[in-house]
Amino acid sequence: MLKQLLSLRYIQWRRNFSWRKFLAVLYLVGIMLLMIVGLLFSSSYMLADLLDDLPLGAVAIALIAMLALPDFMMKMMWGTDAVVMDDFLRTKPIPSRVWNRFMAILLAADPWNLVMPMFMALVGAWLLPAGVTVMAVVATLVQTLMLSWLVADIHKAPDIRYSLPLWAGAVVYYLAVTGLGIILVVLAMMSGTNLHLPGSPWTELVLFIALDLVLTGVLYLCFCRMRAYDEHEQHANTVRSAGDVTLFSTEYLSVLRSKRFRVPIIFCTIVFVIQLYMDPDYPLAQYFLIGWPSLFLGQWVFSIEGNYFHGLWTKPYSVEHMLLNKYKFFFLLSLGMAVFIIPAIFLLGLRPTTLLAVILFLGFGQSLLMMRTCLFSTRVDLFTSSFFNYQGANMSITIYSLVIIIPIAIYMIATLAMPPLWGDALMAAIGLAALAVHRPYIRKLAQKWMDNRYDNMERYLN
Repeated sequence: MLKQLLSLRYIQWRRNFSWRKFLAVLYLVGIMLLMIVGLLFSSSYMLADLLDDLPLGAVAIALIAMLALPDFMMKMMWGTDAVVMDDFLRTKPIPSRVWNRFMAILLAADPWNLVMPMFMALVGAWLLPAGVTVMAVVATLVQTLMLSWLVADIHKAPDIRYSLPLWAGAVVYYLAVTGLGIILVVLAMMSGTNLHLPGSPWTELVLFIALDLVLTGVLYLCFCRMRAYDEHEQHANTVRSAGDVTLFSTEYLSVLRSKRFRVPIIFCTIVFVIQLYMDPDYPLAQYFLIGWPSLFLGQWVFSIEGNYFHGLWTKPYSVEHMLLNKYKFFFLLSLGMAVFIIPAIFLLGLRPTTLLAVILFLGFGQSLLMMRTCLFSTRVDLFTSSFFNYQGANMSITIYSLVIIIPIAIYMIATLAMPPLWGDALMAAIGLAALAVHRPYIRKLAQKWMDNRYDNMERYLN
């Protein structure tokens, strides 16, 4: 049975293989390798002096800990393989233990597991002796396999009762490993060359590998014992009324349940928050943190509804009503993103008037600018990965997305070329003007959509 599953997986991989995606991934990996080589070459003298005073084990663990977070985020974003049997396989006599072994083989053979060890090999060959480099590469490989099982467990978790302990464990692991590397480095810097740990650096790396192997075993057992759903349950524990779902609630429910939209929004939000607080002088950090979700979803107006637009067509909802809901939702997204910037008022000295002006400018102005994509949006597959996925895109959306240059230019002029209060006043005025005209503008968009409703509905079927 295991051989048949592996054969089916190979056939599926061969049919879905795309040279374009493969070459794109090689290009991105090559760019990252060149960046690492350039960084090491530019700082080789400083690193050589620093390594003379640091134990190799501390350096290796610190480097491995640095790779844990990007490896975890990469697997969360681009991990597209199913971790539970689909309905077709569930009708076959496949025992759970066979499926678990099948998943173990898939995770062990995942090509993404080679990315971080390759980076470690490159960095270690430059900074560390050959023996320590080999041990560090093995430790990185064990860590990335453990993170693969962690992501698989998170994807298999049926609800928050199972996923929350996994997320908490991931945070504790990352903080512990990072803290261990920092403590070893700080102790070495404080004591100079007097810090000699028993068996260093082999003891630290062997213990690190042993810890990751134990965690991998625990996560494998958790995966084997966890059920995605109870197929023997005779009754539902909770019942949700159909009246609880409104037209507006479908806006955020579609984003929360759709991997294609949920993962990029979460990932980019984390990146922009880090960028804002680590480099507060970067002018566009605040702009993209507040405006990114509405900008991203604004390219897909009615693309989500394209999956069930014919059902909406039978309900008493007008196109204008649906567009007004979209506009309201985009503003609430911008308002929600502003919560991450409130601490910057106290920590970085950000002016509250600037934050308010940017919310009005992006929440009302930029959102209204993106509403026009409803005229040429097409249906998107909600549950596929967004990585190099062009399904649902078309030339009209690609060309119209360049309109984002206009609000970016206004924002840069208001923040860099004008006095602070004048810039805030300009952005706030544009946002309030967009709010004032949004109803007649959306009414005209809805009428234009209705004039071509047959062509628009036909696009949603493709």
